[in-house]
Amino acid sequence: MATLDWLVVVTYAIVILAVGIATARRTQSESEYFLAGRDQGWASVAASTWATKLSALTFIGVPGAAISGNFAYVQLWFGTFAAAYIVTITFIPEFYRLRISTVYEYLEHRLGPRTRLGGTWLFMVSRCLASAVRLAGCAIAVSVFFELSLATAIFLVAALATAYVMVGGLRAVIWTDVLQLVLFLAGAAIAILYISANLPGGFGQIMDIGAAANKFQIFDFSFNMSDGTTFWLGNLFALVLGVAVGAADQDIAQRALACRNASQARIALITAGIADLGSTFLFLTVGVAVFAFYTTFPQEAVTALIADNRNDYVFPHFIRHELPAGLRGLLVAALFAAAMSSLDSALAGLTSSAYFDLGLAKHTTRLSDTAVRRTLVILFALILAAIAYALGSQPSILWFGFKIMGYTYGGLLGLFILAYVAPERTHDAANTFAAFSSIAVVIAATQVDVGWGVAPWPWAILIGLGWTFAIALALGAIMRRRAEA
Repeated sequence: MATLDWLVVVTYAIVILAVGIATARRTQSESEYFLAGRDQGWASVAASTWATKLSALTFIGVPGAAISGNFAYVQLWFGTFAAAYIVTITFIPEFYRLRISTVYEYLEHRLGPRTRLGGTWLFMVSRCLASAVRLAGCAIAVSVFFELSLATAIFLVAALATAYVMVGGLRAVIWTDVLQLVLFLAGAAIAILYISANLPGGFGQIMDIGAAANKFQIFDFSFNMSDGTTFWLGNLFALVLGVAVGAADQDIAQRALACRNASQARIALITAGIADLGSTFLFLTVGVAVFAFYTTFPQEAVTALIADNRNDYVFPHFIRHELPAGLRGLLVAALFAAAMSSLDSALAGLTSSAYFDLGLAKHTTRLSDTAVRRTLVILFALILAAIAYALGSQPSILWFGFKIMGYTYGGLLGLFILAYVAPERTHDAANTFAAFSSIAVVIAATQVDVGWGVAPWPWAILIGLGWTFAIALALGAIMRRRAEA
């Protein structure tokens, strides 16, 4: 890293922290800190939601997926967009009708206080695992850029996000995400333009090499129900996971709750869903461009990375070794932006859920309120960092992120579907048991072979959802009969 690179990265960090400090002036109340005053327009919320969905997994994982495979990842967009639409016509109107501060308040309104508490804990486990994978993804690249250990890189990334979330709350998260989204997308475009300018055949050569390697294949309509990269199973998984993230995950839902009304929230989520298709194509194209570059100018180090199935390291390697000073710093800053846009929202979502849903808001005074909120941000940052370190050695951080979410999000979504369609047929304590027991069932189904093989990872979230829904209804019926006897 040259001096000019450091100047770019430091400038980025200063601007982001400045935004956090500037927004801190309006974060004295709970509503301001956790919901940005409930006065945000759809455009800023859409940009922030879009940025959060991208993350460092997109920045290094999606190019890595193109380097090792093709454009099959695009298929999942259809399920993801359908999920966003379903959330906007079902849960969003309900959330605004009840004027809740966290989505787990909805569980209490519909199912009871124990279900709310159980849903909160399940969310915290789910979000800590999912966001730790994202943090690990960014730290992998940072460790390559700066020749740092993975642990040191994780600490640096987590510390920067913690600093401005702790000061500025959700308003800081939303507006820094808007800035980071611009930098994030610009970084990808610059990488493609630079490679095009340095290949003898320009952008056309990228297309030719990609086509020859079958990189642009998108659809796989085979009925292989054990392969999550096929159209049918991939979109089924994306649909269920998308509804879970959009309705049952405070990380994403918190932004929708910050809009002025339900109509603005619906527009924001639909816009973010549409925009996600463009960014997916953009970063897959980055992967093909990098693949074309090293096909034209082969290097032993890159060949070794691909041979070791460390495809997520190839794009960071390109940034560090091929880009000139200044551009290299800009791409490093873009990577930080990718990480910050997902990590900051996770910290904000976890903090707001712990504050409201675990009852901390009832036990704080006006003087201690700010200290409690900031302590929670630091605590969750430390937890995420520890998990990220434990999970940081995966061959493909993108697909591993999907896999790990499948273990817990099925049970969480099951609670919200019960709340929406059958609240009168459940029992408060039984709901929590059904959701948490689903984790053990999913682990057993996907890890233990009892004679007919193990379930493929895309089925994990479906198994968890089905188990939670069925067991909660069955136990609810038993509990009601006992109460009536």
